Formats: sequence, C-alpha cells, structure tokens
Amino acid sequence: PGYTPVRYPVLLARGERLELGLELLAAGDIPAGFVYVPAGRFLYGAPQGNAIRRTIAAPPQHPLEVPAFWIARTEVTMDEYMAYLDALPSAERADRRPRSPAGFAGGLELDRDPEGTWVFVLTRAGVVCRSRGDQRFRYRGRPRRVEQDWGRFPVAGVTIADARAYAAWLDATGRVPGARLCSDAEWERAARGADDRTYPHGDQLDDDDANRDRTYGQVPVAFGPDEVGSHPASDSVFGVADLIGNVWEFVDSPAHAILLRGGAWYQGNMSLWATNRWAGEPQLRDALTGIRLCATAR
Repeated sequence: PGYTPVRYPVLLARGERLELGLELLAAGDIPAGFVYVPAGRFLYGAPQGNAIRRTIAAPPQHPLEVPAFWIARTEVTMDEYMAYLDALPSAERADRRPRSPAGFAGGLELDRDPEGTWVFVLTRAGVVCRSRGDQRFRYRGRPRRVEQDWGRFPVAGVTIADARAYAAWLDATGRVPGARLCSDAEWERAARGADDRTYPHGDQLDDDDANRDRTYGQVPVAFGPDEVGSHPASDSVFGVADLIGNVWEFVDSPAHAILLRGGAWYQGNMSLWATNRWAGEPQLRDALTGIRLCATAR
C-alpha cells in the first residue's frame, strides 16, 4: 500500500541463477500518465538472419542491460500538444503546429480558425474530414470506432525538433521533470519486456489488436489514427499502450541520430514488429509519425 506496482519480466537460461534488487517507488514518485520500467536485462535486436535484419534495420539479437526509466503509457495526444501550442508565442506556435501534405498515406493539419478555435483536418484517398473544437471526428467506411474524440488522437505531422521542444517545455515547466525522447533500447525494452516476442503482447497479431492497415479492412477512407489506448490487447508487459500501430514514434539512437519505431495505421504486420526500425531525417513531417516520451527515473 502506498507504492506503485512494479512489473518485472525475467528471462532465465536453463540452470541460470539471477539475483534481483527491486526498488519500490511511492505512488507519487512517477509522473502522471507514465509507467515505471525497472533496470534489467532483455533480448535486444532480431533473431532472424541477415536478410531479414537488413530489411528491418535491426542488430543481431543479444542480451542488453538497460537502466530504469519512465515511459508514457500512451503517445502524446492532440489535446496535450495543443496545451503546449497555446503556451507559445504566436510565431513559434505557427511553426510548431502539426501539419503534413496529403501524401501516399494522407494529409493532416491542425490550425486555428478566425475565432481562435482549433480545427483538425485529416485527408485520406482525396476525402477531406474536418472537426472543430469539441466536435467528434467521424470516419467513413469503418465498422467500429466510427466516431472518436480527435483530441485523444496521437499528435502527428510534427518534426523531431518539435518533439524535443515539447519535451523540453514539459521539463522546464515541471510537468514532467526530465522529459525527453526515449532511446532506441528503452523503447524496445518497454515493448518486449525480457524475451524475444514479436509484438508487445506475444507472437500473434489479430486484426483488432493494433491500429494498422488491416484493422478496418484496408478501406482507403477508413485509414487513420485511433484514440490512444483503443487497442489494449497489444499493451506491453509493462502496461504501455500502442507501442505498435497508430503512429510511428521518434526515438534517439547512438548509431542513427533519428529512428522511428512501432509502425503506424497505414502499415502491415512486419512494420509493427517490435524489432523493426526506420531511419528518419530532421525534416520528416508526416501524418504517420508522432511522439512518445520517456524520462530518467530519479
């Protein structure tokens, strides 16, 4: 009582002896909306051969020790990011606002109307859908989750510089001390626990386990983000939601300055493998890429 639950997945070799020292954290020690991932060992990288590993840009599988950290249970939402935008000077707000041209997967834009109300616009297959203020977003061609709160959609259409600036604002304002992008190893530890599972919840991915290309029957106008946490079947062993599907997530890596992890609502199963990586670039800004944050445990 009075302490936060700590989940500690363990993988042991035959005959191995492992001694663990677990630190229990008081319930108020963890930032709101974050979960604690204790320091520990896990299998990092892909077990497949070189051809597959080159395709998903993963290193050979090997044990890796990662220090304790906090990770946000969900991707950063539009509501959370709009609170940040509202705190910025007008010029910086215009520069940091989410936007992406209508490319192969679709376009996205967030802007204020003349009355100062935020308006969300999503374009797929030439169909433009708008929601203003607290209006619910309505999808066409979907059998479920037809109407959603777009403020709970993951923010997308931002660059990695925008993501880092948002994290710095959370840190500077004391909302999330030490907020930052996750490292590549932290992200994979949060997604895989300790073993070599293919997805955060195991080795099988059913159609509604995550928001990906087949979730809504590959109907072009049905593609798009879901409210964060809409697919609890694929929560990780630590209780982290949407580590696969919905939007790609920026991570930092020593080998590649910018990496994307987790796949998105337009991608297939292989893109959603917990070992898959996609190299990004500073100018990347699209409707499929968003933000998840970590913080160093203190």
